[in-house]
Amino acid sequence: MSGQTPAPTAKAKYAVIVDGVVDRIVTWDGYSRNRVIDSYGIIVKLPTNAGVKYVDSNGVTRLKPITQGSIVSVYVAPDVKVTPTYEITQLSPVTLPTEPTDTAVAQANAPVVTTQVLNADNSVSMTVDVAGIQDLPSTSVVSVYTVTDGRSTTAVGLTQGQSTVTINDLPQDQNVTVKTVIRDTLTNTETVISNPVVATVASTAPAPTSARSDTTDRATITAPSISSRVVDASGALSVAIAMPAVPNFDSSKSWATLIVRDNKSGSTTAIGTDGTAQTLNVGSLGEGRDYTVSVVVRDLATGQETVIKGEGISK
Repeated sequence: MSGQTPAPTAKAKYAVIVDGVVDRIVTWDGYSRNRVIDSYGIIVKLPTNAGVKYVDSNGVTRLKPITQGSIVSVYVAPDVKVTPTYEITQLSPVTLPTEPTDTAVAQANAPVVTTQVLNADNSVSMTVDVAGIQDLPSTSVVSVYTVTDGRSTTAVGLTQGQSTVTINDLPQDQNVTVKTVIRDTLTNTETVISNPVVATVASTAPAPTSARSDTTDRATITAPSISSRVVDASGALSVAIAMPAVPNFDSSKSWATLIVRDNKSGSTTAIGTDGTAQTLNVGSLGEGRDYTVSVVVRDLATGQETVIKGEGISK
């Protein structure tokens, strides 16, 4: 009826896309005011499966989840999609593919969240199990990664024979990507297995007061830049990255992390800092690959994260 405000619908997951990359995934009713929705450009509702089904080379139906950090194409019309190519948006005519209808089978070594615990400080501890890692060769190094909104990353390595880890200090009531990263030390290659995003448990406590301002941080924190790059005898790339200072930094209230992310595989290197301007070295990168470099500042009281994108590492 004219003049009436439409009622909100049931909440669903939406991807917030910045420069063709999923910056964060929010749960939203598609109607009410939301700070993240109001601050960003392209907002896309995720499909029911939170991913796209496909048939792999062995004829098995799999699910490619859409997670924080995914590089995506967005259909802006029935026959047109927008595809990011190294920060250039291109329009091209497309034919919509037919998605398989049978049930998707999880990949071997996929992570499974078994329990979540809400702690007294409103942080969440998540226990993750990785099946089948005992079948991997001894040259494999296995880690479990969690990626929160803003793409801040926590990584925990598994020791030989270990299949379960607990990751602490995750924000409450947020969507988190959980993935297994398997690195072959002989070939210096990585396999990344992601699951659809998992919502952390919500606290019933009153909303905490923010220690930082997203707007202020975006205005005052400069972008990280590449100081130098060297390829060693094994073909691995090492880079020196100038990390900016984070004004008014208090380690009891904030985290500041340098993130270097492989644009193809999604593999991420994360280095925590003390908020001062400094040069950090990141090694064991693949020569001839493209990486996104950013600084993520997390407000520990609210879990809010600000991403400052910097100079990328290109082929």
